[in-house]
Amino acid sequence: GVAASAMLCPMEALRIRLVAEPDFAPGGWVEGGMKMLKYEGVGGLWKGMSAMMSKQVPYTVTKNVSFDFFTTMAYNAVKSSGQILTANMKFTIPLVSAMIASVLSCISSQPGDMLLSAVNAHEGDKSTGDFFREIWKEDGIGGFFRGMRARFLHVGLIVTVQLLIYD
Repeated sequence: GVAASAMLCPMEALRIRLVAEPDFAPGGWVEGGMKMLKYEGVGGLWKGMSAMMSKQVPYTVTKNVSFDFFTTMAYNAVKSSGQILTANMKFTIPLVSAMIASVLSCISSQPGDMLLSAVNAHEGDKSTGDFFREIWKEDGIGGFFRGMRARFLHVGLIVTVQLLIYD
């Protein structure tokens, strides 16, 4: 999760800025990146690092640990019941475990994703902590879970497929 955060941070900063401000760089990624570097320096691409870590680390840990936990429990339950593990079970157990892991990883990383979007949406010097306090003051804990349904669909599908391949 830490390594992924370090690698993803600059591109996430750019992607979020291009979505939040469509007129920021009509020419696309390269123009946007050059413009961010010119006006904000390298720091503009990395200002969301703490927010990125608060998203990526819980996501990675929850995804991997919960998937392994649920698949292990299910396989052990089948074995201890004396059933023979069928090809259908070998597909169904990882599929259901992956779906559960995708939901849990979405929930655990949504507050960090919300912070990451807030930090990178516009130019400025506000810190991740400033955005945290703003969101908390305006909407309480619910403010960190805005956009959750869309995230379930998008991230949920990706995580489920990733974990099925992993298995």
